[in-house]
Amino acid sequence: MISLTTILQAVLPIYLLVLLGVALRRAGILTPETDTGLFKMVVHCFYPCLILDKTLSNELVRQPGVVLSGIGVGFGIVVTGFLVAGLVGRGMGLQKGNGRRTFGLAAGIQNYGYTAIPLLTVLFVGEQTLGILFVHSLGVELALWGVGLMILAGGLKGSLRPLINGPIMAVAFGLGLVYSGAWRFFEPGVEGGPLVGQVIRQGMSWCGAAAVPLGLILIGAVMFDFVLKERPSLKIGTGALLVRVVLMPAVILCVARYLPVVTELKQVLVVQAAMPSAVTPVILARQYGGCPGVAVQVVIVTSIAALVTMPLIVSLGLKFVLGIGS
Repeated sequence: MISLTTILQAVLPIYLLVLLGVALRRAGILTPETDTGLFKMVVHCFYPCLILDKTLSNELVRQPGVVLSGIGVGFGIVVTGFLVAGLVGRGMGLQKGNGRRTFGLAAGIQNYGYTAIPLLTVLFVGEQTLGILFVHSLGVELALWGVGLMILAGGLKGSLRPLINGPIMAVAFGLGLVYSGAWRFFEPGVEGGPLVGQVIRQGMSWCGAAAVPLGLILIGAVMFDFVLKERPSLKIGTGALLVRVVLMPAVILCVARYLPVVTELKQVLVVQAAMPSAVTPVILARQYGGCPGVAVQVVIVTSIAALVTMPLIVSLGLKFVLGIGS
């Protein structure tokens, strides 16, 4: 039985690590000059190691139907989120050139990594669900770098090169190892798994364990920088909460309940329904001519609200989708 207290115990450490990032930035220990290198290390090294470590021995990932449904659901939910957020942005009176596209991108995509992973780990013990999260995340990434960039650029102007990144390559490589049978080379205690493979797997596990804590600390530091620069807008904040706290949780939880998918994917979707907006759109808005200030406000407002709404939505989702809870 998963109680509201258990959910709070899973959520609060996430915010403590974000606040640690704020404190380290304010104290001058974690400086802006170090951000780029640390982010690259997390995204292209530590996070891929985490993905591979939790994917290689996952029996569910060896089922093509489960993999395809995870990718398809991840892609479909984010594209739906972009559509819903775009309609809300238009209804708020946002226009092209003053943040409507950026709002649609930022409010339309949920955090699918650093906040979701620790919550899933605490609520659903075992590596099966994490493996499904990473497969689901592949669909999210495809939607973000494909459809999301087209929204931000106003058409087919973006490059597909961003799809060649650490997490996507890790999922693809991991699936290749799984379906070729080469995963046994890295599996401790499995016949045919040599010492060198086990040593690599142990190092991979250690690097992967650092991905989420360091990622959350860096997010806190970056958010602190933007809080000092951006003037909040009631319109943007209200619209972001409408999308991420009301509309999209309803959509995602209904998909989780009524779509015939494995229980582990339903568990992933319950957590995804409660997530605040992802941080990546802030970076994309800066690089592709969007309005970073709008994206920052969406992330900050939904992240602060999630401290209250995340436990409530997860608790509701567990009862509505899986029939469990206090």
